[in-house]
Amino acid sequence: MNARRLLSAGLSAAALYALMTATSNAQIAQLGPGGAPPDPNPRSARVGLDRLPNAPGRDDVGDVCSRCHNIERISKQRRTARQWQAMVPMMTDRLGDAADAPGEQDVRAVAEYLSNHWSRPETPAEAAQKDPLHEPDAPLPLAQARDLSGTWMTAMWYTMLNMGPSDGLPLSRGFRSAVNPKNGVADVLSPWAREKSKSWTMYNDPLTKCNSPGPLAYNSPYVFEILHSPQRVTLITEYFHEVRRIFLDGREHPPGNPDPTAMGHSVGRWEGATLVIDSRNFKESPAFQVPWSDQFHLVERIRRVRDGNVLEIDVTIEDPLAFKEPLHGIFYFKKDPSLEFGEWNCDGFFDYEPFAPKDAKP
Repeated sequence: MNARRLLSAGLSAAALYALMTATSNAQIAQLGPGGAPPDPNPRSARVGLDRLPNAPGRDDVGDVCSRCHNIERISKQRRTARQWQAMVPMMTDRLGDAADAPGEQDVRAVAEYLSNHWSRPETPAEAAQKDPLHEPDAPLPLAQARDLSGTWMTAMWYTMLNMGPSDGLPLSRGFRSAVNPKNGVADVLSPWAREKSKSWTMYNDPLTKCNSPGPLAYNSPYVFEILHSPQRVTLITEYFHEVRRIFLDGREHPPGNPDPTAMGHSVGRWEGATLVIDSRNFKESPAFQVPWSDQFHLVERIRRVRDGNVLEIDVTIEDPLAFKEPLHGIFYFKKDPSLEFGEWNCDGFFDYEPFAPKDAKP
């Protein structure tokens, strides 16, 4: 999986750059509902509408849902009626007070149409869940459930790039305030973070200078792999070829942050079939669009769901210097043994600054 694969999927080089840089860290939360980027080709947004049953409400689906992504993403997946009823308001709520935000009647029409004409029966495990968007644990023996090894790719990109069968993969929920989910990342940035990022543009993004994307690099449109060894789990990403080591031997974080790094220091423990990772000792980020300080604290809860070939990573971020409120997001990943790493070489990486419009230069 590499940039050539993205270009062959129909993305321009400019769109590829924007997507590569924007999915590197907490910036993913600002891209759209559920962490999904806007459709790179707005003219194609309604493609796939004719695959949905011709019934009252279909045009509402086209009008409302195409504001954030193309309709083909919907036409490729069926969800339960309860899932549609919960998902549609959640996604449209995240448009906030935007001028083109749909009204309540439009939202109800979309939810009713999808529930009545594009849903599937619930499984017994789904029916037992109070929250229809909560994914049940994979029905696996504990030892097998704790085996997270393999190659994975974020479900959103796996679907968008047609990497393989992806019918009905769970919808990731991009970062929002953990206190008030109506608040996006931009709403909780502290004055310190706003000042640090005020000179950011897509033309001078620190990623183009080979700065590390940070610990959430797995949310990029690239493969990552999880490896198990005694008392340690290792996560390696194709994107920037980053490595994270999660120690399970009971050690604590080094006190005082003596050796801050972009990946931080990670320790983990098992809670049943869920791997809980606590990461601290980060160094202050460069001037990303969403920067963080050396007080960055990351908690990830990783578990296998569905048939075990889908991974859920529930993420909470605290950084009292950068964010006025903690951030929370839930992300899903598809396991596919056919996914392979391509070479990632940052030498001679993109230099967009000479092409920046005058008003885009700091």
